[in-house]
Amino acid sequence: MKKLPFTEFGADPAKPTLYFGHANAYPPEAYKSLIDPLLEAHQVISYLQRGLWQPSPHINTIKSWHDLADDVIKFFDQQGLRNVIGVGHSLGAVTSFLAAQKRPDLFKALVMIEPVVFSRAFCGMNAMMPKYFKKKVPVINKALNRPDLWENKKQAFEFHRRARAFIRISDSVLWDFIEHGVVPKDNSFTLRYPKIWEAKCYATITYFRNQLLTSKLPILAFRGAHTDTVPADFWQKWQSNPSHQLVDCADASHLLPLERPEWLTPQIEQFIEAQNQKQQHAA
Repeated sequence: MKKLPFTEFGADPAKPTLYFGHANAYPPEAYKSLIDPLLEAHQVISYLQRGLWQPSPHINTIKSWHDLADDVIKFFDQQGLRNVIGVGHSLGAVTSFLAAQKRPDLFKALVMIEPVVFSRAFCGMNAMMPKYFKKKVPVINKALNRPDLWENKKQAFEFHRRARAFIRISDSVLWDFIEHGVVPKDNSFTLRYPKIWEAKCYATITYFRNQLLTSKLPILAFRGAHTDTVPADFWQKWQSNPSHQLVDCADASHLLPLERPEWLTPQIEQFIEAQNQKQQHAA
């Protein structure tokens, strides 16, 4: 089987491995401000979603996010990873969770930052929608029609600096995204994660709320107050799961790990330490 691509941070076999699942359209290196502080106690490994593969596979190779979760399982098996703690943002949180549901031996705990948890009705409607109409869905239409060619990285930075989605992100964190998410193409620069793959991931959104509500996997979940992917009514319902800790962040959106990395990292570290101590006591 072909080795699945990945990125390593602070590779040090003497330290325990922490898995990081990146979001749709955001390469792992864009999260340096979140990941770097975690390297003091861990080595971090991040599987690259299909949009980052070279060469890029055909977008019709996935039908749902379960296919992407199966990729995570294959990656863990190839790397011999078992019983690790995972941290995931958005789609990376979802694929990690779905992989853990299918293979409980892979994860001992999970941090889910802004997972995409839309309703069964929305996911079902999206799945049945004809391809022509699906392209009209705002988030898909916006991804497909967003400019993705620039003369240089500075121009790419200035374009993203003006975008409303990045308003709470510092210049230094935005530059992390530009440096690692924008690559040369012919005589210009383009997105490393192709926008057709970004749109495809939106088009294959998958329902999994019921699994979250009944999961016994220890989970620490974060939601930004200005989110558009974690509805308040479900967030309230989710809090009934005694195995999960849910934390709100007042001044943040769906891009919470890029907006508030300094706020997130200590809480992630505390959760990891608590899980490790729990495992030691149980041994």
